[in-house]
Amino acid sequence: MNKSNMKIQGKVLRESDIGSKVTYVPHHAHGNACHVDVEGGTISSWGDSFVFVNFGGGTNPAVTPDQLVWG
Repeated sequence: MNKSNMKIQGKVLRESDIGSKVTYVPHHAHGNACHVDVEGGTISSWGDSFVFVNFGGGTNPAVTPDQLVWG
């Protein structure tokens, strides 16, 4: 995958998506949005394989797009 076709839930990311709210649902949560490790944040950027999300802790960890949902 390259930056130009990075997708979250089938939607191709655009520059206008920077700052958009996403929710991180880790693989070990098995889709359970109430899992203790689910966390909300905002998109700060993305690269060829990862989306970088600001979770408010001063860093922007790399997350695979399949672990993110909009909102």
